[in-house]
Amino acid sequence: MKKPLFIVGTRPEIIKISSLANNLDCNILFTGQHFDKEMSEVFFKLIDKAPLIKIEGKNYHQKNIGNFINDIKNKIKTLNPDSTIVQGDTNTTLYGAIASKSLGLKLNYIESGMRSGDVRQIEEFNRILVSGLADKNFCNHINNKDALINEGINSDKIVVSGSTVFSVLESNCLLNRDNNSSEKYILLTLHRPENVDDKSKLKGLLKGINYLNIKIKFITHPRVSKSINNSFMKNFKNIQTLNPVEYFDFVDLIKNSLFVISDSGGLQEESAILGKPLLIPRDFTERPEMLGIFNLLVPTLENLTHEALKLLDGSSKIQKINSNSLLYGKTEVVEKILSNII
Repeated sequence: MKKPLFIVGTRPEIIKISSLANNLDCNILFTGQHFDKEMSEVFFKLIDKAPLIKIEGKNYHQKNIGNFINDIKNKIKTLNPDSTIVQGDTNTTLYGAIASKSLGLKLNYIESGMRSGDVRQIEEFNRILVSGLADKNFCNHINNKDALINEGINSDKIVVSGSTVFSVLESNCLLNRDNNSSEKYILLTLHRPENVDDKSKLKGLLKGINYLNIKIKFITHPRVSKSINNSFMKNFKNIQTLNPVEYFDFVDLIKNSLFVISDSGGLQEESAILGKPLLIPRDFTERPEMLGIFNLLVPTLENLTHEALKLLDGSSKIQKINSNSLLYGKTEVVEKILSNII
């Protein structure tokens, strides 16, 4: 019997498809885009039963696009699925979509229709291309559906399903996990090229965040390590660097923090669900409907420190986010997606 095939390659993709995969007879193809073991394999435990197939051979980052798409196509031919499912906006999302459609398979796209308008980012192009290729687009919010329709995509190909993030937290009993920490800290993650590839900008960001004069727990992405080394981090007495951690521990770090500073898209959702304000050091966001409710854009260092100090003194407009209704649904999302997958 043929099974649908998830094609994923990064930590956020593994997290977000886990509650779907655990309720579906399927296979999962892992491309290894997050090649660091700590950035991927520790999250596989979220998958209960679905077989996980890896693309072996050369490192993802050593392959050209054509070879990588061919590798995915060859695995798809071996697995012979009846349809494929991709999620998010990574290169794996695009390559998996191209491989699937070139083989004539139906393509389901989770988290479709997000648009930042920031054409400097490859993720924006990936989102646009994959939504055009998809036979079924699953959107977190009505704004995403509107964006797709404005781009000429037929409404019959669109389902406003909501996001799977709540169901992932709920199914792993993470929503009511005890918060026993009395430690006061801000959680920091950075990974986008515009923040971490420019050494001077990254150093400036860290200098400003260190100025807040409160403990910062900085989960360092492999991209960060390429820009600055551990010895340089010793200049910041308030910043503690941490290697990537397992998902349960990561959720605990969010829950126990005062608030979060991050350029991650998915973390915007997790922080909102867990009731933690978030500052986004970017010029744009793919989730503008959350702004001023759960999080704020802080495009400059001055903006960032100003809004962080307001959160610390209790005067921020996103201080009491627990009183705001979630925008992307709860546990009903999984069934809505599963009942509409083609």
